[in-house]
Amino acid sequence: MTQTRADLSGWWRRKPLSVAAMTGLLAVGTAVVVPATAASASTKSASLSHIGGSVNVWAEWTSTEQEDFQAVLSPFEDETGITVNYSGKGSNMDTAIDAAVAGGAPPQVALVPDPGTLLALAAKHEIQPLNSVIGSEASDYGTAWNDLVTYDGKLYGVWFKGANKNTIWYNPAEFAAAGIKSTPTTWQGLLADAATLKAAGITPFSLCTDIGWPVADLWQNVYLKTAGAASYDALAKHDIPWTSPTVTTAFTTLAQLVGNPSYLLGGTKGALSETYPLCADKVFPKPGTMPQAAMVIEADFVVSEITSNEPSATAGTVAAGGKKCTANPADSPCYDFFPFPAPAADQKNNSAIQGSGDVAMLLRSTPQAKALVKYLGSPEAGDIWAHLGGFASPNKLVPLSDYPDPVTKADADELIHATSFVFSLDDQQGSWEPSLWQDMLNFVKNPSASSISSIEATMQKQATAALGH
Repeated sequence: MTQTRADLSGWWRRKPLSVAAMTGLLAVGTAVVVPATAASASTKSASLSHIGGSVNVWAEWTSTEQEDFQAVLSPFEDETGITVNYSGKGSNMDTAIDAAVAGGAPPQVALVPDPGTLLALAAKHEIQPLNSVIGSEASDYGTAWNDLVTYDGKLYGVWFKGANKNTIWYNPAEFAAAGIKSTPTTWQGLLADAATLKAAGITPFSLCTDIGWPVADLWQNVYLKTAGAASYDALAKHDIPWTSPTVTTAFTTLAQLVGNPSYLLGGTKGALSETYPLCADKVFPKPGTMPQAAMVIEADFVVSEITSNEPSATAGTVAAGGKKCTANPADSPCYDFFPFPAPAADQKNNSAIQGSGDVAMLLRSTPQAKALVKYLGSPEAGDIWAHLGGFASPNKLVPLSDYPDPVTKADADELIHATSFVFSLDDQQGSWEPSLWQDMLNFVKNPSASSISSIEATMQKQATAALGH
């Protein structure tokens, strides 16, 4: 079972920050560095308390995710004497940080969910390079991660939280009730299972739509699995037009799912009104209600919502004590995922993974802010949320043993060791990202061939206007 934040406070008392991490924080936080060979636990605490002061940090996390992040911040505050003032901005994080920078009152540290915002701020010299803050520890991340936040040869961000978007989360009890004994490995198999669920009286999908980003995630998975990673990256850079046949193939493929209203909870109209995380609640509800659908297609951060709703839920297809998984969340509920499958003709793309993440950047260079950024880039910070679940760290030094169950381990392993990794395409689009989200909602509303053609033409104009080519 996933550990609670109370459990983790005890775990951190048993596992303090390493000497290397603490002296590193001290190096960016004060002018005096305690040599690693001489730093006892008491010396470290006394030295770090000299930092003191406070730091303001913004990120998108609210609700359960905010609690998890604050669990990460707690030992940093205890060890450094720095008060961290956190503000969760939800899905408006990018807009909030842009407005704060324009108004001249940004926080000292911010974590944004896309490299596009970071690179735009770096180009305007609104954020500080991190090479001297992070140092050689940048190598704890893969080259692909660092390249995404490098501008003009300088590193401007350090990744704290990754997200595996190659995931479809399902309720094992609902699959069992429909007689489905194994999860699909092809797109055609996914559609066949949807038909089987529907025939058994179970709605296949609770489709997340929100303001459009969940549909973008879904479409981007389809595009990656049909066109491949090279085309995906080219489209992200707008080196391929949105009127390309590869784009049309992705839309027409996804139309096989969203174009069948009977597969969607509430039909098309109901799906278009579904916000996140309520869409996940329909598959993994709180005790007192029953599941209304069998699957929800979203990234691994869904786990935080699942375990918040169902604290006794077991990860996997067998409940605690070897019991049978039940649909009733008050009994023995379970949850699991399977990788987003490529069509049978495109199985070569099955190993390609779409991901995203939250990257820390330094807007105001203070000792407290630099110490926090360095801490967020350390494996010690990733360890805490990894134990809580609903989290995957891009830091290669966070061991898989930190993750609380086989499902979460498999999820993190898939992200960290992907043979082909692409970053969420919409998060690389800069100013026209909200328009892209609305285009995706318009597609769900009308996934006909004529509508697809019109949407593609609109997207091509929007991308050209925003990106300049």
